[in-house]
Amino acid sequence: MSALVVLSSFLAAGVEWVEALTIVLAVGLFRGWRNALLGMALAFVALLALVAVLGTAVGGAISLPIVRTLVGVFLLLFGLKWLHKAILRSSGLKALHDEEAAFAETRAELERRGGLHWVGVGTSFNGVFLEGLEVVFIVIALGGLNSVPAATVGAIAALAVVGASGVVLRRPLTRVPENAMKYTVGIMLTSFGTFFAGEGIGVTWWRDDLSLLPIIAVYGLASLALVWALRHPVRAGETRLVVVRAARAVVSEVWGLFVGDGPLAIACLAVVAAVAVFTDRVTGRAGLAGVLLVAGVLLSVVIGLAGSFQAAAAARRSRPAAESRARSEVAAETAR
Repeated sequence: MSALVVLSSFLAAGVEWVEALTIVLAVGLFRGWRNALLGMALAFVALLALVAVLGTAVGGAISLPIVRTLVGVFLLLFGLKWLHKAILRSSGLKALHDEEAAFAETRAELERRGGLHWVGVGTSFNGVFLEGLEVVFIVIALGGLNSVPAATVGAIAALAVVGASGVVLRRPLTRVPENAMKYTVGIMLTSFGTFFAGEGIGVTWWRDDLSLLPIIAVYGLASLALVWALRHPVRAGETRLVVVRAARAVVSEVWGLFVGDGPLAIACLAVVAAVAVFTDRVTGRAGLAGVLLVAGVLLSVVIGLAGSFQAAAAARRSRPAAESRARSEVAAETAR
């Protein structure tokens, strides 16, 4: 059983279960525990049925390269979504997730929709099912290393820990370092996705599963460097990196109508496709293909953050002007 898979599954599932617990607690406290527990139970029944169907389908075909590639690509995109948001949160460009605020929002929504019995049940069901759906995907995807039991153990252990905490405290788990966990999970899922997708397209990884450790280290260090760069944007008039400027120009010209995470996903898919062509046409270079895949994914992250770099630089340029206006106003008030 892979300890790395257990840890990744535990952290990823733990984040989702904490968010589900917040919704269940809100329903239980303001609509009654019977409604909250009934909705939660129905959600778990639906999730177990989904696991039985998807687990059988994926497990029977996981040896096929095309299936491993698809699982890897989906896991890679899923991880990049988490990592992208984590980088923005760590750099201060996106608000941190707040369970107290989520609890208050759910409470307000329950009060707005009145006292109908099914409202509480439906809210609890939706919260647990939607968060649990992501857990199901993570467990099945991480099982691509023939480690479905390890991924399942991690997810169930996280459910037990979060559930026990909820029963004891009966309040949102605000002290859980959820944002730090999401950052770690984003790195782990991106690394696993890179590994699986690489295997599917013919990459021969160094030392097989052990190659996950340097991949995780590379993504972790690179993401920290990106956080630092966003916190210290390039000043106006300073020379910009030619590579970044060229990458931004290409993305702006070719994919100008995409917004948000579109460029990140497209660049990532393009990298996987390019490495697949490389491994198919160039023999004896499977190890190099792994390096190219990791480097390409990192470039995709940089492309996805291009707009954020620009926003950070603009904010830094506007800060001195705002401070100058404030000083002028204070001086004028003093003069009066």
